[in-house]
Amino acid sequence: MSANTQTDLSQKAWRAFHKIRIQLLPLLIKHLNEECGMSEAEYQVFIGLQAAENGQFKPTQLAEQIGWDLGRLSHQVTRMESKGLLSKQQCPTDARSCWLGATKKGQTLFEKALPLQMKAVERLFSNALTNEQKRSLIEISEAIEAHLGKVTSI
Repeated sequence: MSANTQTDLSQKAWRAFHKIRIQLLPLLIKHLNEECGMSEAEYQVFIGLQAAENGQFKPTQLAEQIGWDLGRLSHQVTRMESKGLLSKQQCPTDARSCWLGATKKGQTLFEKALPLQMKAVERLFSNALTNEQKRSLIEISEAIEAHLGKVTSI
């Protein structure tokens, strides 16, 4: 394959990925907000907390889990606390840290949102793909994630 052909293929693949992203994500975000009363950021925080064994993470753990920097997470936590969706509990072994977890109100909202959002994902995303395409997409995602773990600069 020539360099031009490779470049053209790379650009076409990037544009295809970008097109899916700009068409699909706004629909899912709109659905989440309108049907579930939840912002995308709130949903991401709750999805991250789901990965914790006891439903709680320290801020650094949660930020790493959802791929955010601590500043962004801190602002989001403040907003979610003010809405009664998240709680902070002082860490008994580290006075400089805390544990973040969903409140009962937050957990109820997330439990309502998750199945509704999964139905939207199924309808808008999963139903468009064969199982082979889904496996290929998983493989592509894992390859990019592994590559990004090795890249130190652009």
